Order: sequence, then C-alpha cells, then structure tokens
Amino acid sequence: MTKKNSVINYNWYLLLPLMLLLAIVPLIVYLKVVPLTGASFDLWTGQKENMDFFSYYKMVWILISIGLAVVVLALVVMFYGLDKIKGSIYYIPMAVYAFFVILSTAFSQYTDISLTGFVDRYEGMYVLLAYMAVLFVTMNLVKQEQHIKILLGALFTGAVIIGIIGVGQYLGYDIFKSSFGKSLILPADYQQMAANLQFQFAKHTIYATLYHIDYVGSYMAMLFPLTLTLFVLSKRSWLKALYAGLTLLMAVNWLGCNSRAGMFGGVLALIILMIMINKYVLRNWKYFLGGFVILALLVFGLNYISKGYLGSRISSLVSDAGKVTGSSGKDDSKANSLLQGLDINGNEATLVTPTETLKFSVNGDQIIFNDKDEHSIGTKFEQSTGTIDLQDNRYKDYKLTLGMANNRKALQLKKGILKLNFILTNNEIGLLNNKGQVVNIQAVEKWGFEGKELLGSSRGYIWSRAIPLLKHTLFVGNGPDTFAAYFPQNDFVGKFYAYNGDMWQVVDKPHDLYLQVGLNTGVISLLALVSLFIAYFVRSTRLYIKNDYSDFISRAGVAIFVAVCGYLGAAFFNDSLVSVAPVFWILLGLGISVNYMLEQKNFSPQLVTGELGKITHRKKIKNC
Repeated sequence: MTKKNSVINYNWYLLLPLMLLLAIVPLIVYLKVVPLTGASFDLWTGQKENMDFFSYYKMVWILISIGLAVVVLALVVMFYGLDKIKGSIYYIPMAVYAFFVILSTAFSQYTDISLTGFVDRYEGMYVLLAYMAVLFVTMNLVKQEQHIKILLGALFTGAVIIGIIGVGQYLGYDIFKSSFGKSLILPADYQQMAANLQFQFAKHTIYATLYHIDYVGSYMAMLFPLTLTLFVLSKRSWLKALYAGLTLLMAVNWLGCNSRAGMFGGVLALIILMIMINKYVLRNWKYFLGGFVILALLVFGLNYISKGYLGSRISSLVSDAGKVTGSSGKDDSKANSLLQGLDINGNEATLVTPTETLKFSVNGDQIIFNDKDEHSIGTKFEQSTGTIDLQDNRYKDYKLTLGMANNRKALQLKKGILKLNFILTNNEIGLLNNKGQVVNIQAVEKWGFEGKELLGSSRGYIWSRAIPLLKHTLFVGNGPDTFAAYFPQNDFVGKFYAYNGDMWQVVDKPHDLYLQVGLNTGVISLLALVSLFIAYFVRSTRLYIKNDYSDFISRAGVAIFVAVCGYLGAAFFNDSLVSVAPVFWILLGLGISVNYMLEQKNFSPQLVTGELGKITHRKKIKNC
C-alpha cells in the first residue's frame, strides 16, 4: 500500500468534524437570547426576544463542523486527486434537492427566515445545504472498517451521555433543574436567572438535550435499533455485554420519552431488522423470544414508575392507528367544542356554540344583541364595572365586559374556557389576538381528517390544513423553515378545537418531515429526497436480506440501515430539527459508504479470483 493511500485510509483525525457532529453537537444546551424582528416577531408570540437553549448554538456548531468537514475533503482532493471522490447515483437527487433549497430561498417572501430559520428551529437554507454537504463528505471520507468504528464510537459516546441524562429526568432527577445544571447552560450575564428558570416538562418525561420528547423519539428510533442489531449480531462475548448495556439504556430512553412517533419508528425498524436477519432469527428464536420478554418487562417497569402514563401513551398510539385505518369512528368531541363558528362582517359579529348563537352589532355607542333568529336580547349594563348582563336564560353563562384596549373601546366575551376580545370603532367590529392586534377571520381550505383532527396530538388538524397548501409549492417551495408564515394561523375555530381552547397557538411546524420538505422547498425537492431514500433502501435490502453477517462491516451496515429506517418512520409524525437531523444525515452517508464497501467486496474478489485461476492454470500448462 502506498503512503498516499495509507494517509487517506488510516488517519482518523480526518473524521474529527464528523465526530464532533455525532458526539458533541446533540449535547449542546446553552442560552442564546435572540432579538426578534420583522417576520419572526410578527409570526411569534409577541415577545421581542426569544430565549433559546436547544437550537441556536447547535445550528452554529453544525455550520462550523460541516465547514471544517468540507475543508478536510477539499484538502484530500487537493493532495490526493479527484479520484478519491466516489462516483455515485446518489449525487443526482442530492443536487436536485440542494438546487431547490436555494431556488425556494431566492423566491421566498421571507428571505431572513429562509436563510437562517424560524424561531426555536434555525433550519434555514444554510443548515439544509450543510446537511447535503455532510452527506457528501461522509460518503467520501469513510473508506474502511476503522472509520466505521470511529464514527460509531463517537455516536455512542454522545448517546450514552444523552441516555444517562434521560434516565435521570425520567426518575425525577433533571440535571437542568439543578443549580449545577443551570450554571452550565446560563452565560455569566444571565446567572441571576437560575432561581426562576424552569423547563416545562413533567416528571417521567425525557427531553434530554434534544429540546422535546418528539426529537428524543426520533433520535432513539435510530439508536435503539442500531445498538440492538449490533448486540444481536456481535460474536465476541465482551462486545455483546457492552452492546447489551447500551441497548438497555437506549431502550429506556426510547420508551421513556413517551414519543409515539419514536415508538412507531422504532417498531418499524425492528420489523425490518427481523426481515433482514430472518435466518439468524429462526436459528436463535429462543434468544429473541427472551429479548421480547425483557422488552415487555421494561415496558411494565417504566409504566409502573410513571403511574400508568407510558401505558396510556401506547394505548393512544393503538387508538390513533385504529382511527387512521378507519376501524374507529369520528371523534364526537368536535360537535361539543365550545366554539363552533365565529364570523365578523363590518359592524356585525356572530358567535356559534353547540347550544346557542349570539349575534351582536354596533351602532354608534350602542351595542345590540340578538339570537340566531334575530330576536333581540335584553341587556343590563353596570356602569361601575363595565359588565353587561344578557337578560335571557340561554346566555346566563356569558360574561361580557366593556372596557378599553389600545385606547379604543373594547368588548370582552367569556364563556367557560372561551375568551374573546373585540375592538369597537367607527361602527366596525374587529377581533383582537393575544398580542392586542386586530386579525382577520379567514376561510380555511381543508383536506381529510374530518372528525379526526385530534389524531396524533392534533397532527390530524395540522395535516388537514397543510396538505392543501402543497398545490402552491409543486415547483418552488415557500422557503426553508417558513411553514409558520403560510399555515392558516387565523383558523381560530379549528385551533380552539384542536388545542383545547388555545386558539392563539403558533403552528410553526407540520409534524411531518415529508410535508415540511414539500411545503418549504417544494414537491420536486421532496421527490428528490424520497428517491434518495428509496435508492438506499433498495440497495441495502439486496445486500442484507441474504447476508450471513460474518464480518463487522456487514453487521454495521444492516444496523445503520435499520437505524435510518427508524428515523424515516418517525419522520411521518416528526419534522426535521438541528438537534437530531445531523446524526441522521451522517448515518445515511455512513450507510451508503458501507454498502459501497460490501459491493466492492462482493464483486471485486470474484473477478480477482477468476483472473488468478486463469494465471495458475497457464502456469501449470507451462510447467508441464
């Protein structure tokens, strides 16, 4: 082997930027106070600045790490030639996707968001292009078995730390609620905030360092199948013991985070694993049966600790699956939602509830109330308190108060959890949002999920409103991370039902990676990514379905394959985020590289053996 090749193949430090992305970046939790201006301020909750702990600095270090990785690959090409770049069909969908990311940003109405990303997310054009760059770099820097071990070692190092933090959170010992933990994540100028700092996650919930239980679910949907596969297929006793402990830690976090999306992705990965190693399963069925018993005991134990919460999450997952397949009917709670309709037309407003309709209009200083049949409703006004009593027993639960808002006459209406504020000016009625701004009530286009809006923690509602938007992004998307700007945020009746009365909630993500891509960067970019995933799936299936897993490379390859499938399965219910996505893209690049190694191993030696056979045969003839 030449010195040139040995440098390319064996210098582990070439992989340091990728190791940083796998081991360190997911662990970053540090306060960044981000001033909100322009569209980010208009679309957010009314705060002038956002206190970000989980995403901003991850975004920064993703860009730094991938920048370093690109420099490393460029130096390799510079010193050792362009032939070190693998030829690959995967580059076509990668290039198409990257092109439409740039094009969608260029044509976006929200360029500032498209470039750097939305509040709390920061997955703009720079980060999306960085994902493609890290995929390309991983595919071309990983050359041999040692590289696979180095990157998996880095991944497991970070995963162990995340897992330990997660177990602590599940048991009620959250490091980020301790004085020590707060001192780690607060800059010196903000240490005085420590006493009042609270993360809004309940006990027996795992968010680790990944921002939310859903992203822990996506992460563990990769890590649990990955470690389990290596445990099952490893030959050495000490490795089996090591992977057993790692798998148990990942399993606790996979289940303990209570993410149903993660559960779905993990189960999908396990099913694919059973298919890929079917011969191994049949030969060792007793061990697999024992493994499922251990998993069942783990579910039982975690459910006991959480006082039944884990069981309720699993039950709701099964229930939602029944609704999707049609085996469960519509949710009758929609008909009982307190807000059934809300309309404003000039100086007239109409409120519809399940039991009655209230209409009111303004005429100068006079407010007139009517029922649905335009029958007048008598009122009694208390000057000192500004309260208006409706003299009709049907409206006894209404609390109406006249006052001022933004130096203008206003009417507040309350009934149960329903609370509405109206501005009354110039014989016109306007609805005020939670930021004191007048907002329009817009007609909303819907598709599917009628009566099933609460499916998947209101994902059915989001999807029913998001899918119709795809017809506007068939070619160019709205721009990276601009989902919040185009979702019908003024669908107050729909939001009231979907979010238990919180009609002002900002819907900033589709909770579906594929919808996210289709809307933000366009349907063509989505097709490009899907074709990339399908190509990897097909090639992996062909390689592993009949593999005997006699070497580490094939064992690592199938483990990475099921991990990728786990993430893509969870992605039907979770979107992409900087906390987890870099790990996925590196694993995908690693999986493609491993497949390339196996293809070279499967085909090249046969050719070499054939040529050697011919040479040997000729020598024998000559010697004779």
